[in-house]
Amino acid sequence: MATFFSNSVYKNFVNFLLFFSLTIFLPNVCFSEINISKVKNKVYVLNIHGKRFFLNEDNNITSGDYLSTREQPAYIIFQDNTKLCFSSNSSLKVSKNKNQVNFDFKKGSILFSINKKSYEQYNLNFFLYNLENIEDIIILSKKNNLEITNFKNNLSLSYKDEINKISLPSFTILELSHNGKVSKKKILDINKFPKVILEDCMIKLPKTKKNKNKNFNLKYGCISQNGKLVCGNKYN
Repeated sequence: MATFFSNSVYKNFVNFLLFFSLTIFLPNVCFSEINISKVKNKVYVLNIHGKRFFLNEDNNITSGDYLSTREQPAYIIFQDNTKLCFSSNSSLKVSKNKNQVNFDFKKGSILFSINKKSYEQYNLNFFLYNLENIEDIIILSKKNNLEITNFKNNLSLSYKDEINKISLPSFTILELSHNGKVSKKKILDINKFPKVILEDCMIKLPKTKKNKNKNFNLKYGCISQNGKLVCGNKYN
C-alpha cells in the first residue's frame, strides 16, 4: 500500500515538473501568433512577459503584445496582406483568440487596411467603443477626443452599453468623446488632402461621385509630416 502511494506521488511530481518546464522554456505555446511578412522602420514591442524588442520578419506578433513607435512612423504587413500604418508616437495592444484579432488602440494615428479576403476576423477597440469584423480602411487618431475616418463601407459602432449604435457612413469622419456621443460629424472631402503621399501606404479606392473625370484613378495614402500621419488622395 505504501509503495503504491509513493509511486502515485512520484508520478504526480514528475508530471508537475514536466508542465512547469514547458511553461518556462516554451512560454509562447499557449498564445496565438500573427504572422508578418514585412516591417518598415522601428516598431517597439513589449510582450506579456515584460520582454522588449524590435519587431521584424523573424519574430511574429504574439497575443498580448504592446506595439508602439517613437520618432519615426512605421508600418507592418501581415501575411494575409492586412496593413497597419503608424504615425510617430502611436501605440496599440494586440490580442488573438483562434481566428479573432483584437486591436486595442491607445494613442497617435494608425491606418488599418484590412484585407476583406482574410481568414482572420479583425475587431477594433478604442475609448469605450467597439467595431467588429472590419473589412475596410479605417484611420484612428487620438487628440483631445478620438477621430475615426471611414472609407468604402457603411459601418456601425457599438458603445459600452452594447445598446446604443453609432452610424458611420462611408467617406465620413466622426469625432467621438468618452461619454458615447458624437460631438462632430462631417462628410469626408477628398479634395482637402495633400497630393504627396507615402507610396508604401497607398491604397486604390473606387471612383466616387466627386471624381467627375472618369479618366483619372483616385488613390489614397499617408505620409509622415512633423511627426504626424497625414493621409490623403491624389489622382493618378
